[in-house]
Amino acid sequence: MDSRQLRYFAAVCTYRNLSHAADHCNVAQSAVSHHIGNLEDELGTALFVRKPRGMEPTAAGLRLYAHARAILDALEDAAGDIRNGHREIGGEISIGMPYSVIQHIGTGLMRTTLSDYPRVRLLLTEGLSGVMFDSLLRRDVDFILAYNPPSDRNTVREVLVEEPVYCIGTEALIGTSDAPIAIDEVLRLPLVLLKSGTLSRSQTDTPHILNRLEQNARLQLASVAATICALEGGIGCTLAPRVMLKSQLERNLLRARRVIRPDLKRTLYMVSRAGEPPTTLLEEMMALVRRLVADAVAAEQWDAV
Repeated sequence: MDSRQLRYFAAVCTYRNLSHAADHCNVAQSAVSHHIGNLEDELGTALFVRKPRGMEPTAAGLRLYAHARAILDALEDAAGDIRNGHREIGGEISIGMPYSVIQHIGTGLMRTTLSDYPRVRLLLTEGLSGVMFDSLLRRDVDFILAYNPPSDRNTVREVLVEEPVYCIGTEALIGTSDAPIAIDEVLRLPLVLLKSGTLSRSQTDTPHILNRLEQNARLQLASVAATICALEGGIGCTLAPRVMLKSQLERNLLRARRVIRPDLKRTLYMVSRAGEPPTTLLEEMMALVRRLVADAVAAEQWDAV
């Protein structure tokens, strides 16, 4: 098995057609067919079901495709790193982060990328922590910022900040006081919680509190916009950092009370895939994110430590 075979194989998986795959690889169709046959002989299993109008990967073919994609991406990253390592940093990088984090560092990240890294193309994706974690595992993004991600042998986590969690809602629901509110009192309120994909831990990573919150939440939403609508409409209150609803709080449409007994906090991590060769671009952009987060906290623009 070599990289050429894997490229031909990946092209057939993508296009489901020998002719289209051959055109993509700029080789004869017979060459692609020959290498696929050799690969199947070497692995001792069929990788495709041949059909009159195309090629469908078998279960073994789909498993190999996941490995092949990772290997080919790593080879491309390595080649780009070597080519660009001695010149100006360039290339494409995709970063995922929640709405509240974009509120803190999104502008600085975009502005610095444009001014200091003119050869870099930044793809910035907004999403809930769980959704971003799934995107990282699917290789849709290069690294993410996520709250309370699970420990996973396929990822590397780095703590960035810890921030307090507030109960936020209308005065009619949580009162006119800004005094802290105990979790037992929060649980008696109508709750609207963000349901973060397969990861619902973004409010807190304390299991027994998370379970109680989810049991009491009448609405679980996978949308920041829908959550804001529910809060402004007085449908319920939520648990979130102040920055997520900064505009509404400044206009006194909503109030925020720190959650205590116990103090509810959440931790923001920078998460990347484990076992992949580092690239100069990846290291540089991760370092930039660290600086922006540290600067925001030092300037007291971020209620976190």
